[in-house]
Amino acid sequence: MTLEPHNRNWMFALEMPTVLPPGARVTSDYQVISLTPVRSRMRYEMRSYPNFAATSGADPADLALALRFPRVFNPRAQGLAREWRDSSGDNAAIVRRAVEFFRSSRFEYTLSPPILGSNSVDEFLFNTRQGFCEHFASSFVFLMRAAGVPARVVTGYQGGDTNPVDGYMVVRQADAHAWAEVWLAENGWTRVDPTAAAVPVRIELGITAARPRGAALPLLMRTGSDWLKALRNNWEAVTNQWNQWVLGYNPDRQREMLTWLGVQQPSWQTMTVMLFWSVAGVLLLVALALLRGIRREDAVQSAWLRFCDKLASAGLARALPEGPLDYCDRVAGRLPAREAAVRAIAALYVDLRYGPRADTHSVARMKQLVREFRP
Repeated sequence: MTLEPHNRNWMFALEMPTVLPPGARVTSDYQVISLTPVRSRMRYEMRSYPNFAATSGADPADLALALRFPRVFNPRAQGLAREWRDSSGDNAAIVRRAVEFFRSSRFEYTLSPPILGSNSVDEFLFNTRQGFCEHFASSFVFLMRAAGVPARVVTGYQGGDTNPVDGYMVVRQADAHAWAEVWLAENGWTRVDPTAAAVPVRIELGITAARPRGAALPLLMRTGSDWLKALRNNWEAVTNQWNQWVLGYNPDRQREMLTWLGVQQPSWQTMTVMLFWSVAGVLLLVALALLRGIRREDAVQSAWLRFCDKLASAGLARALPEGPLDYCDRVAGRLPAREAAVRAIAALYVDLRYGPRADTHSVARMKQLVREFRP
């Protein structure tokens, strides 16, 4: 798992995790928690078993908490829940009645649901019938608790995309999902997804397929453009490979790199020789770059000093604190016939000396102008 920073303590895994990374723990309700907030990208390994029974969390206090709900709101939902309780033999039968209710009530999945009032569950279930996963999960849990079935909302991620470039599964924030868990004595905490019952296309094909026709989506969630998908897949594959190398640079990865460099059996003697020649090579490249710069700088400076010497022989020596442009102005005033040549040499010297780059052609031009100059 490569986890992007989110500044919280949550870590993510497939259910049900049994082997945790260092610095993590599992809570009584099966959340994987980092001991410190996740403030930087991290990479970790876990082991999970998808066939499990969540039997912990059956303490009376936990079950009492999973039965609480605001009794002064949503009278229609409470009446429906009581009807299920009165006509059903056990909690499992109540859950089946609720799932069938969501399956047959013609709900619509939308990311822009209408605003609901104080009786939000009643309005969603019986009036608007429009919402996203949190509406389905929270209203289902309300119905369960009103019927005397311990229930809770669970949030996480559902689905993801396999990148065809590198084969990694990418789970985005757009894949965030909410479902429910109910406590059944014979099974423990049992997952129920009312969204899957009401709008199965949301689970089977993803959020883009479940949205109403014509509803807008963020740019990176749009899948209709082949070139945009290809661009995103390639960019994410390159980024992922970089992350795997940087975050997973362990001894095995080091041996892979040495093998790629031709070192089959690394030893301290071999590593010492490689380090010596690597450092020597870097120092040689740096020295060559510096020498090249010095030679280029000396050629320009030498031409300028020869120019100054010619003017000094004519009684126009440069004062020590005098810069090239000020010196040029003074000489041009004394030698009006040579003003153009003086200013050309001074301007070229300033460009070569203080500009971004001294190219070979300009240096040769500088030398020629100085050579031809006569005070």
